[in-house]
Amino acid sequence: MENKLSYILVGAFIFVLLIGGVFSILWLGNYSDKGNFKFYKIATKESVSGLNEKAPVKLQGVQIGEVRGITINPYNAEEVLVTVRVQDNAPIKEDTYAVIEAQGITGLSYIQLQGGTNDAKSLKTSNKDEEYGIIYSRPSTFSRLDKTITSLSTKAEMIFERAESIMSEKNVKNLEIIIANSAKIAESTSKTMANIEAQNKEINLLLKEATNAATGIKNMSYSLTSAVDNTGIDMMNNVRDAAQSVKVVMGGLNQKVEKGSFDVDILLKENLMPLQKTLQDLQVLVNETKDLVSNLKDSPSDILFKEETIQPAPNER
Repeated sequence: MENKLSYILVGAFIFVLLIGGVFSILWLGNYSDKGNFKFYKIATKESVSGLNEKAPVKLQGVQIGEVRGITINPYNAEEVLVTVRVQDNAPIKEDTYAVIEAQGITGLSYIQLQGGTNDAKSLKTSNKDEEYGIIYSRPSTFSRLDKTITSLSTKAEMIFERAESIMSEKNVKNLEIIIANSAKIAESTSKTMANIEAQNKEINLLLKEATNAATGIKNMSYSLTSAVDNTGIDMMNNVRDAAQSVKVVMGGLNQKVEKGSFDVDILLKENLMPLQKTLQDLQVLVNETKDLVSNLKDSPSDILFKEETIQPAPNER
């Protein structure tokens, strides 16, 4: 009898707990229906996998509402419209945007509202479904990460394909030929540099000899110029003396003519005879000048290096 009473009490206690739990759930589920709310639609082109009705809607991390419906936009097959209900005093601005975030590792998602500056105007909405304000979404963190990974994998695949095409059997053989030719060129260059270094002393010696030869030529040119200049000066002095003698003779002749004492014998003795001697000297000088010029044309170096010619004996030729 006592055992039956104990079972009845335990059963009654459990029944009361169940009834209390049901009422608690109903109360917690209905509290959100009390108060003033406003509705918006969130337009997104991302996958809404893991986002369900009753999913939280948060603004800067604070829950202000929940998801009330998820539908495809009948006018745009690439767009999903998520209807949300938020508290009437929630500051939803025209620059507010939505991001679908994941709730930990559960696989469920919620909507995070971000943005909304104080200077921006409030986003207008209505109680009619077709006139709800539209909040546009931006890519979530996982969506950006997924796109980045996809892009990187695509680029990596392209790189591998190009690397495979570059490292084909034909290109590998060409690369081996290029490397072999490069080695030969390097070896040839090394030998050439060694030869140049070995011949450097000979080149320097040749340059030194060329410098000495140039110096000798320069000195010889100075000597030749000096000799020609001295010879030319002597010749000009002789010509000047001859011209002076002719001038003196002509002056004396002129004086005789003016005085009227034009005696032929005296004229020949006093003037023409000295003139004849002067003309003979001038002829000899001209002949010597011609010989000198002829020798210079034939061999200019004879002036500096020709030794004295020994005259043959009377019976020698």
